[in-house]
Amino acid sequence: MKSILLAVFILNSNSCTPTTVYICDSNTATWYHYNEHCRGLKNCNYRIIATTLDSAENSNRTLCRWED
Repeated sequence: MKSILLAVFILNSNSCTPTTVYICDSNTATWYHYNEHCRGLKNCNYRIIATTLDSAENSNRTLCRWED
């Protein structure tokens, strides 16, 4: 029974990835962030915008190392 509950928990926890992410709207920015207050965004000299995870990944952005 414990194994089944653990498997269900693991499957459900993988689906908790947010679909809205935040990016620095700059041509040179390469990261996306789950949290709009991530310290990786503090150096953004442009505007910070919300976008979808799919859109960020399609723009060749990767997850910020502070949130990895």
